[in-house]
Amino acid sequence: MVWQLEVGHTVAPDQGLPEAINPDAFDDPSTLAAFVDAVRWGAVTSADANAYQAPFRSGANVEAYQLEPLRRALQAPRTNLLLADDVGLGKTIEAGLVIQELLLRHRARSVVIVCPPSLALKWQDEMAEKFGLDFVIVNTARMAEVRRSHGLNANPFRLFPRVIVSMAWLASLRAQRLLRDIYAQTGRVNSARRFAFDILVVDEAHHVAPASPSTTGSNRGYAVDSQRTIATRELAERCEHRLFLSATPHNGHPESFTALLAMIDDRRFSRGGLIDADALRDVTVRRLKTELKDKDFHPRVVRRLPFTPSDDEQEAFAELDGLLSESARRNGRKRSGDIVAMLLKKRFLSSPYAFATTISLYESLAGGRGLPMLDDEDDYYAEVLGSDGSDEEEGELEQPEFTALRQSKGSDPLVAAAPGQISRLATWGFGFEHQPDARLTALIKFLDGICRPDGRTWSNERVVVFTEYTTTLEWIVDVLEQRGYGAVLSSIRGSTSAEEREDIRARFSEDPSIEPIRVLVATDSAGEGIDLQAHCHRLVNYDIPFNPSRLEQRIGRIDRYGQPHPPEVYHFVPVATSTTYAADLDFMGRIAEKVGTIATDLGSVNQVVDAEIQARFSSTTPRRARRAAADGNAIINQTLAGGLELNRQLTALSSTYSERKNAMHLRPANARRVVDTALRLSAQPTLVLTGDELTDADVFTVPALSPAWQPALRGLDTRLRPGAPRPITFDDRAAQGRTDLVHVHLGHPLLQKAARVLRSSLFSAESELSRVTAVVMPGLPQSCLAAVSRLVLVGRGGLRLHEEVFLTGIRIRGQAMAEAKVEALLDEALDADELILADPAVRGASAGLWNDPRSSLRSRLLAAMSTRASDRQRQVAERLIGRRDADTARAHEIFGAFRRNLTASLAALHQAEEEDSQRLFSDDQRLQRRRDVHTMEERLATLAEEERREVAAIEERYTDIRPHVSAAAVVFALNPSDVADGRLG
Repeated sequence: MVWQLEVGHTVAPDQGLPEAINPDAFDDPSTLAAFVDAVRWGAVTSADANAYQAPFRSGANVEAYQLEPLRRALQAPRTNLLLADDVGLGKTIEAGLVIQELLLRHRARSVVIVCPPSLALKWQDEMAEKFGLDFVIVNTARMAEVRRSHGLNANPFRLFPRVIVSMAWLASLRAQRLLRDIYAQTGRVNSARRFAFDILVVDEAHHVAPASPSTTGSNRGYAVDSQRTIATRELAERCEHRLFLSATPHNGHPESFTALLAMIDDRRFSRGGLIDADALRDVTVRRLKTELKDKDFHPRVVRRLPFTPSDDEQEAFAELDGLLSESARRNGRKRSGDIVAMLLKKRFLSSPYAFATTISLYESLAGGRGLPMLDDEDDYYAEVLGSDGSDEEEGELEQPEFTALRQSKGSDPLVAAAPGQISRLATWGFGFEHQPDARLTALIKFLDGICRPDGRTWSNERVVVFTEYTTTLEWIVDVLEQRGYGAVLSSIRGSTSAEEREDIRARFSEDPSIEPIRVLVATDSAGEGIDLQAHCHRLVNYDIPFNPSRLEQRIGRIDRYGQPHPPEVYHFVPVATSTTYAADLDFMGRIAEKVGTIATDLGSVNQVVDAEIQARFSSTTPRRARRAAADGNAIINQTLAGGLELNRQLTALSSTYSERKNAMHLRPANARRVVDTALRLSAQPTLVLTGDELTDADVFTVPALSPAWQPALRGLDTRLRPGAPRPITFDDRAAQGRTDLVHVHLGHPLLQKAARVLRSSLFSAESELSRVTAVVMPGLPQSCLAAVSRLVLVGRGGLRLHEEVFLTGIRIRGQAMAEAKVEALLDEALDADELILADPAVRGASAGLWNDPRSSLRSRLLAAMSTRASDRQRQVAERLIGRRDADTARAHEIFGAFRRNLTASLAALHQAEEEDSQRLFSDDQRLQRRRDVHTMEERLATLAEEERREVAAIEERYTDIRPHVSAAAVVFALNPSDVADGRLG
């Protein structure tokens, strides 16, 4: 090697205590303090489960209850959690905290998020805004872009460590081809890569669970995997840490729920197996708003909007009802007619225009093959209309409702229709195309009273209106625009692009004095993932979905964390119920009240509501309620009811949060000092203090910076006003509830960039720092000398297990000081707002004392630092070994419990086979059950080897622990009386 020819050759400076100190090279104490903070904030440990950093690297207002998933994740060797908190409690924030902490602790590098298509952009924005984490959305468009930039064989799952994939795209052939390429690289012999991705997050996870099992006669069926279920399970099996998010994870069927649980943790649960109550409690985090008594969640208010249906509306509905009943009689009261009856009535109850569009399309259809001939179509109803209905937007030709309607044409469920009767009903409905019916008239009156009470001036109040069908939405929007709402009206439907959805959400969430939008009309495509609570607390259900979970999702758009008012939920009821139309509307209103006021899990309620709605709208005989499986439901519902010791846990988490914040020296002044120091070091202008009339906290504007700093300014502008950076503050309380002020936290790109600049400069050969300073502190009881040191413990393969900044101090004239006293003195020296460098004479005296060969100052400090490092190393190593032993014992416990569970589950399934209870299963159900039994038998046979590998991986993580100690700074903290004459005496 020829040294002079090597690219970027440099000599790394000694990272120990300086041999000599130049009296003219003392650093400004504020500058050195900024460097110390940057090093301190970069130190993360795996030895202490409670020493977390993620909450301080988040722009979210983290509540104590949101720390519980993080606590559980850090206490386990592998994170497997079902985050099932109530709608609106911040599951996205909880997942972000876990992701951030696992990345910080070097327990993860790659992350994949799977979510509904409409939420991909929201996840990307929130991860960037709240945690400073960049994610790439992988879809067909991204694939084309990657191939143009990286070649035809480029795989975006290899190129980007953090990706977001929609559930719909995940199951596609194109996505599976790319993922199989990634899967092929994992688990190979002599390969260090055990997993395709380190972390998997599945949002709205109930969508990936198998659909509820269909029934035959009185026998309950067996849930069959969908392509979405299979794709998600194959991905989950190749991810180490798994977070599944859903406010409604249990649909009332244990088979479907166990399939979801097996994806979350296949070391505790098996598809189709028995549910271990203790294991379920270990993986589930479930809190309801009603349990969080001190978080000011306002109880929702469910209110009625009365209206009087017109005579022709009631007559048209009565004619439809009579036609359906007579047709059912002529068809021998076949139950296939019930689906058609409920479909048509459901759309009539939505709007005359939706009904007219549907029945006219039905009339024009060619005869289909007929609906499936089921002995019991309760489950077919649930899939098409009820609690298991597709969450895709209904009303379009390719959606489940219309598919069922088209198939029914072959069996002629409207056989009793007189010539021209169907056309006449359609013509009646189309007559409302550009005019309101009685219910829409009542809605307009309600909106006028809220949004423009004097008939001319718009108030600052906002309302969101939900409907189930696109045709109803278009009709409402058209009529509202005629009534002068055009400039203050927006709408979201299934065809609305992700970018446009986010623009509308941002406008609706902006201060009403800035954004004119007052009314948002949306289909259920906006029912998940869109937060509308910032400036809206009124929601109108224009129609009532037959799916209770969908209704709760609607309400969750405004009834969520950060809502300053009691959420008001409205639905329409007729003033009299003497007619069939009015009575049916009143019935659906009572369903809305039942779901709107319920405070428990919806899993058991869904089936009750399904039965009630079927009994109400059936054209044949009333039917029994769907039989729910008793086995497992009691365990599931009890666990999902929430924790009994919640208040005690929250108190402990809140205390830990405060302690960590103080230990990390997270003060607004310290953060500002780090940014300004990094800017000066990079020859950039510093922050400009401007203030803000709404807060006493310091508020700054960011000056024009060089291109190298531009990525750090990401997020200072907004989607609505790109290119217009907002002012910043380092005080999290000042930015709460405000969109015009940015909180720069540890995870914000600006502070991350600043800290990186300082850390890289601290030990650089080109650094201008001497890493020595002297501060005269009034009130300091005695002069001391302290070393700020960094201890890093590294495991096998260079895995960083622990990093900390510790202090070692000695009296300048005396022996070593107590550790706590040194820390207190140095905190006072380095955290003071005004740090003044000692005068030249004092600096000269300090350097002279250090450099004097007769002085033992350096050797005493070095000995104290070595002793302190050895003590800290021993203490941390003991904690790491304790963590290893705890993780190992926990792994043995988990595998032992799973072994017993598998044995019991197989015994139960074999007994069922002997009783031949599955003889009426369909072929696909029988095959699914056989696969599940085979999988359980294979797992049981290989469980011992799997346990051995798991324990070996845990032990390897804590093997060959090596320490690395470096001195970051030397600080002379001096008593004024000791330097009064310019000497250090």
